Amino acid sequence: MNPRICARNLALFALAFTSLSLLGCNSSSSAAQGTTSKISGPLTMLPDYQARAPRTCSSVTSPPSTSQAVVMVQCQMDQLSPIGLALVQNITVDMGKSRPFDYGIDSGLPGVDLTSTVYPIRGGYTAYFCRLINNMSPAGQSCIKSVVPTAMGACWKTSFGDYKCALQGLAPKMEQGMPAPQTF
Repeated sequence: MNPRICARNLALFALAFTSLSLLGCNSSSSAAQGTTSKISGPLTMLPDYQARAPRTCSSVTSPPSTSQAVVMVQCQMDQLSPIGLALVQNITVDMGKSRPFDYGIDSGLPGVDLTSTVYPIRGGYTAYFCRLINNMSPAGQSCIKSVVPTAMGACWKTSFGDYKCALQGLAPKMEQGMPAPQTF
């Protein structure tokens, strides 16, 4: 493959995935605490992508546990947009000690409550960017897969009183022509 096309595709993927991951979580109004199964909505499929739909989360109104943060990262970063489907899988999270909001570090967190504490997180994930199934993107080959072994992020309280979590990192390589994720 032409190196220029490969570099352009990598840049477009990184831009699209980073932009989509910061848009927000699909959340419902009911409060759900405790186990991760109470946070996440049911698994649904998108036939046009032959992939699972973005994970949705209920509102979490107390600081999340590490296991809740894993699910909340997926809810925050999974996105369906006019340009494609962005999904994350295989998420790992280590949660640090809470600290006060720092404008220099935390101002980019969507909807952050400036008076609350922020929980730094680190970990990794596998990112997928999938296109609609068609003759140019056949079933089983419609996604770009990127393993992000090292990522940094945060869990934060929003001005509406619920918590969000997200990670960001760079993938050393991408694999094109990959199947779409079918499970969380």
